[in-house]
Amino acid sequence: MEIKRKAYDYLLKWKERKNHKPIIVEGLRQVGKSYIVNKFAKENYKNVVTFDFRYNKELANIFKGDLDVDTIIRKAQLYFLDKSFDIEGTVLIFEEIGDCPLARTSLKSFALDGRYDVIATGSLLGVINYRRKNRVSIPTGYEEYLTMTSLDFEEFLWACGFSAAQTEELKKITQSKQEIDDYTASIYQKMIKDYVAVGGLPEVVSTFIESNRNYFEARRVLERLLIDYRGDFGRFVRDDGKEEIDYHLQGKLNMIFDSIPKQLAREQDVNKFKYSEIKKGGRATEFKEAFEWLEKAGLVLRCFNVKALERPLELNVEESYFKAFISDMGILMAMYPLSVLRDFLNDQLESRKGALYENLAAIFIKKAGFPLYYFANSEKHLEIDFLIESNQGLILYEEKSTNRKMAASRAVMEGRTPYKAYACYKIMEHNFGKGTFYVSIPQFCAPFLLKEIYEEILSI
Repeated sequence: MEIKRKAYDYLLKWKERKNHKPIIVEGLRQVGKSYIVNKFAKENYKNVVTFDFRYNKELANIFKGDLDVDTIIRKAQLYFLDKSFDIEGTVLIFEEIGDCPLARTSLKSFALDGRYDVIATGSLLGVINYRRKNRVSIPTGYEEYLTMTSLDFEEFLWACGFSAAQTEELKKITQSKQEIDDYTASIYQKMIKDYVAVGGLPEVVSTFIESNRNYFEARRVLERLLIDYRGDFGRFVRDDGKEEIDYHLQGKLNMIFDSIPKQLAREQDVNKFKYSEIKKGGRATEFKEAFEWLEKAGLVLRCFNVKALERPLELNVEESYFKAFISDMGILMAMYPLSVLRDFLNDQLESRKGALYENLAAIFIKKAGFPLYYFANSEKHLEIDFLIESNQGLILYEEKSTNRKMAASRAVMEGRTPYKAYACYKIMEHNFGKGTFYVSIPQFCAPFLLKEIYEEILSI
């Protein structure tokens, strides 16, 4: 099945923009980068020439020696005898450009030359080459970037058969913040539940829909993808293009990755990720590089605590005090025992579902374009789930699907602290509503609320 992605429209705007540079579509493996790039290329160019560096190592020879465009094209013509390299209507696709460092370097030549459009894809670009002894030059200022993630909730709705008109209506409902009829709310509540159970990886979503919404068929795909992701752990590419695995780092990556779902499910002392729960006596210095690897690979999200509710939040971050989340709900669900999925689908998960919904909130915020922050004061037992900077001021964003208290947010909104906030949103499973100091937003409208806030920031 074909899944509509917002990245396609982004690429259209990139192509239409004058003097555009080569663009790298980066992101976690299996989020649909190659699919959308190839679909876009076939539908918008006369000639498509694909350099697949992952599966054809011989292509790296084209980029040895001079990296001017004419030399590269001349060598490529000898290899791709059946392809046309006419300047008009030709796009070059560099698949998994991280596997060919010199191809990455050549993007500067293509940017300065300007005759050919180049679209590259890359997984693990943030980690795949930073250990090289003789680092190959990366052309700063000569690339554009598009980060793709798994499907956001709106794309998930489209994949499940909802029309663009229906999601536009949902955006209008979100803007009005008025209670909607129970039937409409129940439909979208069911879709949020499906999104939590399945996640947004394209192959998983396709399997779910094509199997007549079979959660367990989708889980089988997720379990296979988890094995594939772990197979990339600790992987690097040397200057000579050969792969290298750091097995010591690989062990640490697995330990952190396995620890996150367990720590999310804690019922007490939930305000901080603990290295000591990875292993007895574990410390930040031991796992720092591994955590950065998982973040840059796109598998893990970190949400940092702030010491004060003051803008800019970034200046108040405590780097050693953070929570960790998994970047896709399907991946997280597949890391839990099958019984968790069954209990969730049967509404029998009780308090433990809070871990799932807090992870969902982190994903929604990150996909909307915001960094992840929260506030926790262990001495006063106060916590605000997430913090967002808007044009008007700080927004307190509370995920309360399990009806936990909001003491810290109440104190801020009622003026009982030195801090100020513009608004407080309580994200719930149910309908819209208003409290004395907050507005309740149903989970299915949260992504559209966040998008509205982000677009207001961009409008300045």
